[in-house]
Amino acid sequence: MKKISAISRKMWTIEGLITTGIFLAIAIILNIFLEFNVLWKYVIICSIYGLALVILINSLLMPKYRYKKYRYKMDEEKIILRYGIFNEKNVVIPMERVQYVGIQQGIILRKFKLLNLKVHTAGGHYVIPYLESEVGKKAQLSISRIVQERRI
Repeated sequence: MKKISAISRKMWTIEGLITTGIFLAIAIILNIFLEFNVLWKYVIICSIYGLALVILINSLLMPKYRYKKYRYKMDEEKIILRYGIFNEKNVVIPMERVQYVGIQQGIILRKFKLLNLKVHTAGGHYVIPYLESEVGKKAQLSISRIVQERRI
């Protein structure tokens, strides 16, 4: 099975740091604008700080393990995804169930020349995260070609 890009560790850390920053900003703004001193104000603000701390610790420790566990495989018949740290999931997507394949690439992903490959089926969608741009585009074209050939 193939691994996703090694840069994914950095991307998961960046994602966690951005989320932590948003929670900290919300806590600071609430602390400034909620002027009265009541217990529930402090409970809410401390809860947000605690959540931000948990997200920060998660974003610094878990990317290494997420990277080790995330694997994918594609062939003419199916796509296999294997991921999860505590609860490992093994997803098999038959090619005949695939409706279309999309690429998701934001500003940060573009800077690192990565993309997320989204495989859409009738039952939902699955993401293969943080593929190198060339690998992801080739995979998208390959899956699209297989799906079109099966429909003919």
